[in-house]
Amino acid sequence: MATSVSFSYRSALRSLAVASLALFIVAAFTALPSLAQSEGGNSAMQQLEQSYRQGMQAGQQGNHEVAYNNLSEAIELAAQEEQENARRQIQDNLTRMAKNWGNDALENENYEDALMHFETGAEYASEDAYFYYGMGVAQLRLENEDEAMQHMQESIRIGEENGDQRTVSLATDRIRDEYVARASASLSKDNVTSSDIEAALEALDTLEEYVDPSDRSYFYRAVALFEDSDYEGAIENARQGLELHSGSRSDAARYHFVIAESQFQSGDTEAACSTFEDAAYGDYRARAQHYLENECE
Repeated sequence: MATSVSFSYRSALRSLAVASLALFIVAAFTALPSLAQSEGGNSAMQQLEQSYRQGMQAGQQGNHEVAYNNLSEAIELAAQEEQENARRQIQDNLTRMAKNWGNDALENENYEDALMHFETGAEYASEDAYFYYGMGVAQLRLENEDEAMQHMQESIRIGEENGDQRTVSLATDRIRDEYVARASASLSKDNVTSSDIEAALEALDTLEEYVDPSDRSYFYRAVALFEDSDYEGAIENARQGLELHSGSRSDAARYHFVIAESQFQSGDTEAACSTFEDAAYGDYRARAQHYLENECE
């Protein structure tokens, strides 16, 4: 039942995005660029207007290649005829199409198409950080990690320069999510091996090459160090995660539990029992209670 609701919700969002793009194209199509009079005759201006109309019509029909080709031609003609206002307007239309089509392709898991759309957008709006973020997401899905991280870093750099904190946050969170997920997968096995610990720590080290660690990355580093019997390191990282954590007491229980188990394994039972009290919430309640009832008196 939950899957059906999720599918319907995603479908509704996708339909809304498509409808919004269609309305945008119709509005842009009916509002032709403002063209100043050219001293060189009307042929180039007529070609400009024709290319623009054909590009927007192709966009309305979902014909990406024709839309891009015609709008690119219209941009070039506008630049040649020194029609700067028209050039900017046509370029804005093209890049907005590219962004919408790129997002739609990501939603539909057409990652090669998404990459093409975002690359096209970046060609005409190199100062828009979102296009590099989109390319990064597509490259991650295509398992091109090095290229993905280059795009994500470029997205963060441009976003910080232009004050686009929303895209900076998107790219930063996406990098963190990628490597935290890898660490989590390595440490969530029934029998964690030394190779699993090494893979988790390597993923978290890579994360810190690109962005600052988060509360979640500190948590998984603490878990990895605990599994490696580095209890002092586990306690230190879990406490750093707690300092950054801003969630509920139930969410914070995970950090307290790692600290408590590390204290217990280190032989500091008194401190561990006190910490297990803070860990006895949410998903960790039963495990913490087990220690409190059987090891703490």
